[in-house]
Amino acid sequence: MYEHYWKLREKPFENDLNTGFFYSSSDQREALVRVVYAIREQKGCIVLTGEAGCGKTFLLSWLARQLTESRVKVAMVKNPSSDPLDLLRQIAIAFGVRNAQATKSELVGALEQYLGYYRERDVRTVLMIDDADMIDGDRAFEELRLLLNLTLGGKPLVTIVLAGTNRLRNSVRRVPGLAQRVAISFALPPFGEDDAIRYVKHRIQQVTAEEPRIFDDRALADVYRSTRGVPRLINNICDLSLLFAFAERRPSVEPRHVARARDEIREMQQ
Repeated sequence: MYEHYWKLREKPFENDLNTGFFYSSSDQREALVRVVYAIREQKGCIVLTGEAGCGKTFLLSWLARQLTESRVKVAMVKNPSSDPLDLLRQIAIAFGVRNAQATKSELVGALEQYLGYYRERDVRTVLMIDDADMIDGDRAFEELRLLLNLTLGGKPLVTIVLAGTNRLRNSVRRVPGLAQRVAISFALPPFGEDDAIRYVKHRIQQVTAEEPRIFDDRALADVYRSTRGVPRLINNICDLSLLFAFAERRPSVEPRHVARARDEIREMQQ
């Protein structure tokens, strides 16, 4: 609606998984380095945590796309089941294993054969489970531990990446056999002020050739203060701010537009 006014090719602040908008802060780069290291070295389990909206899903989606171009087979499970057998079936489907409605022993056998096939061809396999903190109970996490028991040459056949809010750490700790297999653990924080401002500018630059100063400096500072650097909230506030400034035909987004967007979003969340 406002794209033509601001001379944008598309809306820059959608909360989707368009990895073309990926912005790599220093913390995200560190997370990526750790995860890629664990995958290349065939480690067992990686735990990535952070508050809701801090960019875990976006980071995993970007990484999955990069990995598939470098001899790595990636399976992504979203909204994981807490039922152990259902979770195994979700994993089998994500990897493309046939007969996902088989019994537990048949599923494990099929997964072992599938993962072993790729390992023998020097292809890494990675299982990413997003929102893993939603898994309720220990039995499903035990199934993940059992998957890590599938090995070849002393190395697990699959690297498992678990991503979720901070309570995921407690869930993993309750299953000692799984916790002992965690090679990398990283808490992804929200952006600091400098990165939050660069993030806003980066997303705008991806959709315009002119690189205009759409947000004035005071508005950018207020975006950070209103969101504490959480990317999802930054997107929400910036999108509404662009709309409000467009409605008034202003040449740039001003602090009052950011304040109005912040107040409207807070009202909706109450």
